[in-house]
Amino acid sequence: MASRFALAFPLGVTIGKWTRVFAERQPDVELVARPSADPLAALAAGEADMVFARDAPADDDRHLIPLYTEDVVVVMHHEHLLTLEEKLHLADLDGEPLLTGEPSEAFMRSVAAGDGIALLPASVAKALRRKDVTAMRLEDGPVSQVGLAWPRDGQHPLVDEFIGIVRGRSAHSSRNPDVAATEAERSARDAKAAKSAKIAATQSARAAKRAAAAKRSTGKRPRPKR
Repeated sequence: MASRFALAFPLGVTIGKWTRVFAERQPDVELVARPSADPLAALAAGEADMVFARDAPADDDRHLIPLYTEDVVVVMHHEHLLTLEEKLHLADLDGEPLLTGEPSEAFMRSVAAGDGIALLPASVAKALRRKDVTAMRLEDGPVSQVGLAWPRDGQHPLVDEFIGIVRGRSAHSSRNPDVAATEAERSARDAKAAKSAKIAATQSARAAKRAAAAKRSTGKRPRPKR
């Protein structure tokens, strides 16, 4: 079994609940989990064995399974006129200067300065929140999808284990090969013990039946002759 497993994840994606379970189930494996501005680049460079990626398709070099989606929100200065709307739609953004770029504290400072509005996944906006910036959901906006990606070639042996944890499989799932082998061995022992107990019970019942028959035979009185 490999002694090291490396993960990378983007801003806004929280993976602690899964890495804690992994560490409990694989105490002998060094788990390295690092935030990354570009998890797919880290995967391609061999810096991570598996990554959480946002809005990334599968391709010839990597597998990808979708995990969940989240709303995209509009972030703007907290006194922007759009904040007066009860609900926001894409059409309401027409004519507004739209900021693009890698989400960061510097990026949010530009939003706070009134340089423009921006569209961000809800969890990213939450991670970078400021008192002078407001985030509002778009009623007809896009969604952002988060998935797990790993290389098609040279798959790390613990990839399936981590996928099982993320999907909520228990430690006793048959998808875990070590657990499956243990369970199979235990089942075989239990079946053998049950068979032995059944044989012993049968033999004991037969012995008791023979003893009862012998007792009845010896206890009979001879019939008187006429």
